[in-house]
Amino acid sequence: MSKSPAKAHSFAGKRVHVIGLGRYGTGREVARVLASRGASVTVSDVKPAAELSSEIQALQGTDVVIETGADAYREIEEADLAVPSPGVPLDIPPLLRAAQRGVRVVGEIEIAWWISKCPIIAVSGTKGKSTTTALIGEILKDEGKTVLVGGNIGRPLIGLADQAPTDALLVTEVSSFQLEATHHFRPKVAVLLNLSPDHLDRHRTMADYRRAKSKLLANQHPDDVVVINRDDPEAWGLAELTAATVMPFSLSQAVPEGADLTDGWLRVRGRPVCREGQVRLRGKHNRSNVLAALAAAQAAGAGLDVAARTVEHFEGLEHRLEVVDVIDGVTFVNDSQATTPEAAVAALEAFSKHVVLIAGGRPKVRDFGALAKAAANRGADLVLIGEAAEMIAEAAREAGVANIHVAVDLADAVARAYERARPGDVVLLSPACASFDMFESMAERGRTFKSLMAEMAANKGID
Repeated sequence: MSKSPAKAHSFAGKRVHVIGLGRYGTGREVARVLASRGASVTVSDVKPAAELSSEIQALQGTDVVIETGADAYREIEEADLAVPSPGVPLDIPPLLRAAQRGVRVVGEIEIAWWISKCPIIAVSGTKGKSTTTALIGEILKDEGKTVLVGGNIGRPLIGLADQAPTDALLVTEVSSFQLEATHHFRPKVAVLLNLSPDHLDRHRTMADYRRAKSKLLANQHPDDVVVINRDDPEAWGLAELTAATVMPFSLSQAVPEGADLTDGWLRVRGRPVCREGQVRLRGKHNRSNVLAALAAAQAAGAGLDVAARTVEHFEGLEHRLEVVDVIDGVTFVNDSQATTPEAAVAALEAFSKHVVLIAGGRPKVRDFGALAKAAANRGADLVLIGEAAEMIAEAAREAGVANIHVAVDLADAVARAYERARPGDVVLLSPACASFDMFESMAERGRTFKSLMAEMAANKGID
């Protein structure tokens, strides 16, 4: 697979202002990489230094200047380049002032693309990004490719790009926050899984969110490939914006030029790869993710000779329909990654058994009607937590959900869900909301759920 044309960028002597040290390490990695390439780097973070001790420690031994608290953003207008971390909105006053003074504002993945010596496979969408990214990486590795996987599910892309050899493939999950701050980012293979309302607290409107996602494919050339979900109208509508070769995937119709599910076989360009029953991942949405991964891997040069074995053994990622334990015949499933109603609906549909759904948290949208309808149609019980509890409860009552319970916290929710469940049932944590009203992250929420399971098992004497 040939890489994109060389992007000549020298950072020697450039003044770079990075915004946000961040717990995910993006700001630190940008600062480290660009300082090593000769840039004069300053990092600003509005948190006091005492709250950033580990992040500051990680940059010791470099020439990076760190400004925190009230000193943050000093002289940002004098920079040549301003690089906001993904969690930093582009309309904060310091960035606006810098842009007005002619400072170039770009995101981390844009710089990663500048410096990368090898092709980038970028995966985006509202849900399924992490699972699909990881599976693409596994397929390519099993095919004998040199692969580095990261982005939102690991090391920031810029760190991978800094070290990747020319014969490698970079497989990365990219978010709308990351894409928002790009201008020329051009993956060799782009994957757009789906598009539904999300992060509207940041993007404000669906049109803004769609515009950010469209940057995934807007700069591609005819010799690039974009893999798009033919079954998702919002995602498929972006196909007209790219000059790349479009490779659709679909569960509902045959697409000879892409990937599909036909007569029980997952196929790529008409070639059967594996039987549907070989897919270990649960749910219709995950069959769609597997099709996307197979298509992307093929577009990246994989022959898919051993892909069936990879798919059969791939169990997914933590916090994504993760079976935690079976206690008294009740299966407990951690799907903390589901931070939108659409993701929670997909999780509900992954189980044929009766489900007691634990949902709620900080809402990212205002409409929970689809989730409520799905719960009513499935006869699911609801146990609700967090800021969105009453919003979801109101929608559920209107949809005719029979059993709705509000818990004070996750521990109370688990206890209430267990009381409602019977042997053979599934207790599913699929919140449909962000975690930040009660937890630092969705990962902390999921691990708390798992620790509650471990405690319950221990109390019952289960190994």
